[in-house]
Amino acid sequence: MENSELIQKALAYIQSETGKSDMSIDDVAAHAGFSTDYFNRMFAAHTGFSVMEYVRFRRLKKAMYLLRTTDRDILDIALECGYEAHESFSRAFKKQYGRTPTEYREAMQGTEMFYGDLYNDTVGARITHEFPQFRQISRDDAIDRILETDALRLGYEAICFVVNGGAALCTEDSSGTDFIWFSEWPDSGMYGSIYSSDYDTIARYLKIFPVDYHFSIFTLDSEEVIQSELAKRGVNVSGIRRTPYRVFTGEPYELHAPDGISIREVTYADMDAYEAYYTANGFRFPRLDYIKQEFRRRDVLGCADHSIFQFFVCEGDEIIGLCIGGLQRAHDFVMNNCIEVCLNDGHKREELYRYAFRYVTNEVLKRGAIPFDDMQNTDNEHRSGTFDSADLGYRTVTYCCSLNR
Repeated sequence: MENSELIQKALAYIQSETGKSDMSIDDVAAHAGFSTDYFNRMFAAHTGFSVMEYVRFRRLKKAMYLLRTTDRDILDIALECGYEAHESFSRAFKKQYGRTPTEYREAMQGTEMFYGDLYNDTVGARITHEFPQFRQISRDDAIDRILETDALRLGYEAICFVVNGGAALCTEDSSGTDFIWFSEWPDSGMYGSIYSSDYDTIARYLKIFPVDYHFSIFTLDSEEVIQSELAKRGVNVSGIRRTPYRVFTGEPYELHAPDGISIREVTYADMDAYEAYYTANGFRFPRLDYIKQEFRRRDVLGCADHSIFQFFVCEGDEIIGLCIGGLQRAHDFVMNNCIEVCLNDGHKREELYRYAFRYVTNEVLKRGAIPFDDMQNTDNEHRSGTFDSADLGYRTVTYCCSLNR
């Protein structure tokens, strides 16, 4: 596993230095702690790319992102991504994406982008190299398996495939629906979600991987039952964190606004007021640029299916809070990605939290999607007020059970 850690170090270095036009295999190898002669062969075995192929791949991914999300001059983008001439950049970009940068921007600017569009591009190759008993299945196949098995219970996981990227893998002796989806996060490593209701299969998968791989399973079983069933099969689990996945399938709420309170949708025209509110209330500032881009794509560039929607909570003319929601799609399945209600100090009233949560739930239903919640429970730092979504008619369809081994 030592080589895997060094490969990950090399990948992180390449991803962080895409604008370095003179990056070489010697440079990357030295940063990762490999000898150059050995490095290229080892890198290709783990990732499916030679070192410099992956450098070009990452540079062009960054260019793709900038073409889709900004109006910057194409030559400026080329220079930032390590290319010194428009012509060489255009040739390389067309080879990777099938269109020139200009054609790509015309076709794709304003379309929604996700974490998985930019990252998790070597996960499948690295897992199958380390664990050759696994083979990769397509993302579309994995989504179909999830939705056909139980869309209401596991639909949020299908959404995660689309949003976060990664790789779906199974062994040759897996059943038709059993597989693991792997994704990787810079600050916490490799995560695997096991989609099987059979404890024999779950235990067999867990025995393959070392304990520094994080895994989740999906079941309504209690912690005691999970630990007992896995222990019978030779897998010791020291702890389990169960997060309820809840959905709302009832009729829209009948809403009664508290006195003096109104809620209105945020648009791109509100961005000055939004930024002032956002920064004054201590939200994480780096996310602000992303949010402004999302509203621009929806309201200026006309991406009709765009997911983002947020609402100001107002008392008279004063903005006193913000409701955060959004829609995500996996094939024809549409679900919102949680509901968060943030209220200013002095306005944090339980009545208002509940009203805003109901309001956004109705907005999700109005958009033809299934309201989903995995945040509004007693141990989540992002909860809105003190109520539980179950108090408002949301029902638990499964628990995402993170296993500590």
